[in-house]
Amino acid sequence: MVSTFSGQNKLPTMSVPDLNDTCSKLLEWVEPLITERELLKTKHVVDHFLVSGGGGETLQNELVEWSKCGAISNWSAPAWKDLYLESRAPLPINSNVFYYLKSKLDEKVCTQTNIAAALVVSVYGFMSLVDEEVLEIDMQKKQPLCMNQYNNIFSSIRIPRTGTDEFKVSSSRQHIVVLHRNHIYKIDVLDAKGAIRTASEIEFDLECILAVSESGQNLGLLTSIQRDEWAHCRAKLLDISASNKEAMTCIEQAVFALCLDESKPEDITEISTQLLHGSGNDRFFDKSLQFVVFANGKTGINFEHTGVDGSVMLRLIAHIYNSIDKVIFNESSRSTKAISRTVADTKELIFELNSRVEKTIRDAAELFIQHTANTQTRVLSFTQFGKNQIKEFGVSPDAFVQLALQLAEYKLYGKCYSAYEAVMTRTFLDGRIDVLYTVTPDSMAFIESINSPDYSVSDKQEFLRNAVKKHIERANECRTGQGVYTHLLALKYRYKLAGTSIGLNALPELFTSKGYEALTHSVVCTSTTSEYGVELAGYGPIVDDGYGIRYFTRNDAICFNMTSRTEMHSNLDKMKIYIEQSLVEMAELMLANS
Repeated sequence: MVSTFSGQNKLPTMSVPDLNDTCSKLLEWVEPLITERELLKTKHVVDHFLVSGGGGETLQNELVEWSKCGAISNWSAPAWKDLYLESRAPLPINSNVFYYLKSKLDEKVCTQTNIAAALVVSVYGFMSLVDEEVLEIDMQKKQPLCMNQYNNIFSSIRIPRTGTDEFKVSSSRQHIVVLHRNHIYKIDVLDAKGAIRTASEIEFDLECILAVSESGQNLGLLTSIQRDEWAHCRAKLLDISASNKEAMTCIEQAVFALCLDESKPEDITEISTQLLHGSGNDRFFDKSLQFVVFANGKTGINFEHTGVDGSVMLRLIAHIYNSIDKVIFNESSRSTKAISRTVADTKELIFELNSRVEKTIRDAAELFIQHTANTQTRVLSFTQFGKNQIKEFGVSPDAFVQLALQLAEYKLYGKCYSAYEAVMTRTFLDGRIDVLYTVTPDSMAFIESINSPDYSVSDKQEFLRNAVKKHIERANECRTGQGVYTHLLALKYRYKLAGTSIGLNALPELFTSKGYEALTHSVVCTSTTSEYGVELAGYGPIVDDGYGIRYFTRNDAICFNMTSRTEMHSNLDKMKIYIEQSLVEMAELMLANS
């Protein structure tokens, strides 16, 4: 059997792209987004950036030398990690991502605690595969993928620090934390011999937790506030007593958080909003991995993004889907346990609070209401066709959907702003993602032609195929480490850490130019991955005037989870309509004269 990490030393390392190539692509990629005058100004700024001995060459040399120092295996990974950790915005909506899971368990028969216990056993089973290094290596077609992110899923947390947070991973595997009615409990999942306790024993513990009726401290609400404020509050909280430090360490070292939610969402949009942020109760957004099991048995994940990307999380989800219905409940061991003891193997984590921390929690509750009220969610379940039909058109299903999103945006605004699609770079050692900016001269040519009487059907079909071809070309550039965003992000990162020491007292003008700002201000932020074991996934918009769109292209359907700020709710409603219209129009075009 191949060891999980046995292929790591065979993976290629990601080379730093040529700076001239990246700047040339930058100009090409921003061209459809800005005016001719703005493009000329951006070209001037780029030329200045590239001048011999200038800021661009200095940063590029610093990045290349740093990438060779031996302390890192991938020059892009620390830049991405820092991007997450330096954000001061609250984690819910702005950063954390959710998945709504498919389940083979019958929610009408199985109880909340029954499903949660089976989930715990299933996840521990996956963790054992990682820890014992017997999880099969991920593949992209015939290429093996980097497996290092699996070391970041469990017993990990983002710790608030002033200025830039800290990402911490523990080796602890003993326990999880369970949140219910604003209490936080520790449950040992491993027994004294290090074996996973039975599902029935875990279920008994969870039932005891559900039996508690009074409300707790809701300390987890503090993880929803602005990061510097939480960092200051956390420091004061830990200074109050040694027991507070012990309780916080217990949370940090927990394998994951299990949220036993009191709500019973049935509507798909309500499920989406509850998993994206919830009601302000029973969440700990700093934990890399928190499972939410609702009172009606529906289940999801809310995960913190610093150490883990979606492709890795989906491997865990697939394992849960494949194994959760195979978890065995031994009623005899449950009965013996119930008779022998009147309390569960749980420990409530109670913090000593002073008036200042109590006020911060009260204020956090008000801020949470305001924060979540400023986000709208819409779910579009498009059922007229899916990827099977699109493949019959002879084009990439993902590129087809991305083109439809641009057409929808054009219908709404009369133009296209920058659009973002995440592309995985895990074929490289410690690869994360790069950003595929999807608006191209080719896509704009198609969009401007589709309703024009000046072009024939075959012309319009050719425009569509050309746009798809260009999309695939850019995706391959990103996938092979030759994208624009990550390279420039890493240059900014090196300026932040070494700027003055290499003679740069100011960030080069390129990073404040109209072209760079237009490209990186992604009004439409999108992502898609495997749908196996997943009903829905989503996240918030990354800019205040934008949309967060997560979609799955299924065989005979396409599902979109869409978010925006509340002041844009009418545009969000229109986008939902226009996406559906655009998909139909493009399909009708490709079917014409066939």
